[in-house]
Amino acid sequence: VEYKNQWYLFYHHNDYSPKFDKNRAVRVDSLSFNADGSINKVIPTLRGVGVSSALKNIEVDRYSALSEKGTSIALIDTVNTFKGWKTILQTKASWVKYNTVDFGNSKLKTVQVQASAAKPGIVEIRLGSPEGLLLAEVNIPAGSGMAPASAKLKKYEKGIKNLVVVQKGENPVEIDWVKFSN
Repeated sequence: VEYKNQWYLFYHHNDYSPKFDKNRAVRVDSLSFNADGSINKVIPTLRGVGVSSALKNIEVDRYSALSEKGTSIALIDTVNTFKGWKTILQTKASWVKYNTVDFGNSKLKTVQVQASAAKPGIVEIRLGSPEGLLLAEVNIPAGSGMAPASAKLKKYEKGIKNLVVVQKGENPVEIDWVKFSN
């Protein structure tokens, strides 16, 4: 479908019911084209389309890309599935990317990560790619459940950017959401 000069691909998958193949969830991703008019390969994401505000919870489990190794998505609570999903960064340098975040025009000062770790961990908040501009390093304390951890931003760029969360330490970290504030 073409809408406001952007093409979109709609399809479905059983993401929310992997053990019962009859339930389907709608997915949508943007299409892009080569100079010769051929369609670039669409890599299915859980992110979909749209612009997310940096000032609201960014559910990184709705990713636009994952590292090839060391990153997975799982239910926060397998008994109470309504608690939603989490991203698990299991190994050093594993990452998750969430595209099209609006960082606005006013300087943001802090980032908050709702996360858990069995042993203390560190995640980097970056722009664009796993090696992109480092906004902050967030220390995730050891604990038994999801809790907020905050850090001051070292850098800031306004506008719409892609957000990347990278596992810096050796200890696995589970992330529910990321949010910025000024």
